[in-house]
Amino acid sequence: MIRAFALMLALASPAAASPADWPALHDVIDLSAGDVLNVRAAPDISSEVLSTLARDTKDIEVIRANEDLTWGLVNVGEGTGWISLAFLARQDKQPTSAFPEIRQCFGTEPFWSLSYEQPAIRLSMPDVPLAEGFISGLFKSRSQSDRYYYRGSMISPDAGPIEVGLSIRLRGCSDGMSDRAYGIEVDMLVSDNNTEDGFRPSGLFSGCCTIAPPAE
Repeated sequence: MIRAFALMLALASPAAASPADWPALHDVIDLSAGDVLNVRAAPDISSEVLSTLARDTKDIEVIRANEDLTWGLVNVGEGTGWISLAFLARQDKQPTSAFPEIRQCFGTEPFWSLSYEQPAIRLSMPDVPLAEGFISGLFKSRSQSDRYYYRGSMISPDAGPIEVGLSIRLRGCSDGMSDRAYGIEVDMLVSDNNTEDGFRPSGLFSGCCTIAPPAE
């Protein structure tokens, strides 16, 4: 009876979600000992199994749900797959009204990466020496619920102060190199103080962000 009730709750939880709730971290729930959760090629129980997840798997980034809110899109290998949301629970520490807890943003051509392990950030990119610092401002759009702005201040041992502005939007994003999918799009403006007039833009870089913790 307890297992049946838990399964009913799991089935009901996705229905309460909305498209604006994604991406979000989830944990596997309600699997018996020895069972695994299948990652399928399509949101269908008869679809090809691409991979499996153990019953204690946590911090699964669900990029978005299907129209019925019964399956979630996740990254697997260099592509994507689908997991039944009946066996996933959204982590309680992620209220839908909070700022997205981005863990890493990145882009290609040129390659760049910004990691965010609260409260510290680290920037790696061409022509800018490695810089470390902190997020110095968080702003929500007053007119669009899916848009946010992060401001960061960093110091590079070689280049001195560096400022970044991250304009992020909750929408589908591709890294341009694989078939993986992401749920956060970013434009990053990098400025430095190499001129007598103070900070100047040194480049606008675009890419994707993930909320998944780094792989151990």
